[in-house]
Amino acid sequence: MPRVRCVPVLVAAMVLMGPLALRAQTSPATVGAPVSPGARTFGGVSEDHILEAIRTERIVGRQQVGSTSVNIHLRLHGDVDAAFKPRAQGHFEDYRAEIAAFRVNRLLGLQRVPPAISRTLTRAQLNLSATTPVLADRDGSIRGAAIYWVPVLRESMIDRERDIARWSSWLSQRGTVPADQLARAEEISSLLVFDYLIGNWDRWSGQNVPMDAAGHLIYRDNNGGFGEPWVDSLNQRVLRWLRRSQRFSRGVIDRARAWTEASVRAEMSLDPDTAHPPLSNAQIASLLRRRDTLIAYVDALVHQHGAAAVFPWP
Repeated sequence: MPRVRCVPVLVAAMVLMGPLALRAQTSPATVGAPVSPGARTFGGVSEDHILEAIRTERIVGRQQVGSTSVNIHLRLHGDVDAAFKPRAQGHFEDYRAEIAAFRVNRLLGLQRVPPAISRTLTRAQLNLSATTPVLADRDGSIRGAAIYWVPVLRESMIDRERDIARWSSWLSQRGTVPADQLARAEEISSLLVFDYLIGNWDRWSGQNVPMDAAGHLIYRDNNGGFGEPWVDSLNQRVLRWLRRSQRFSRGVIDRARAWTEASVRAEMSLDPDTAHPPLSNAQIASLLRRRDTLIAYVDALVHQHGAAAVFPWP
């Protein structure tokens, strides 16, 4: 099968955005095996197929694309590519947050976070210079997160000051969501919930909320999440963003409400690197405490405004 590679338009700008850059779209219909009815997908592609490919496929090319951290675009044999975020100086185990964020996305019933899975490579496989600040284990192997390389990413134009003010008014009980913006408003509301739960304080620092070829938001670049110890200053920072929304998807909130420590651990255990799970015990405890704060906030809104006003989306 011929592979479709990056187009030059906007590539330089998107490289500055992190590991997932703009490239020509490969039609989901041509990627992987047929998707079974009811199976999870990402961008129309089987999630299971993506995870298997980015974890196991042979590397046929690589290019470092990170600007503030080590991020490597891996060209893989087959029909999908990956970004690879390794353990690195200054970031240490942050790569695991990308995997945990994907798993939280699944726990919420969302399909907005690019599939991510642990993968172990060598410096030779990555073709890294001796000065690249990756951290290797004693055997020389380099652990990291392999993340689906989304074929097309475009600017969503929702993180500029005027755009934030616009959608904040939509999500307020005093405002009205335009009929042609209902889907976008739900995606933003669910993003605010997602970011609060994972403790991602870095979403709105610039160009971290792109959209895919179909115009749906992609919740990417999540390695700022799950900080520990979880201090009150960080909590207040992400809580301010959550409070911009007073309207939510009922399904997303119901799924978060149903979480238990056992269900969170069960989801995290699906990552194959059992020796280095996506979340520590302390991170799971903080995640569940943030969940409790989220539910208390939403329940107070329901008490004040009624369920129909707070849950316009199923």
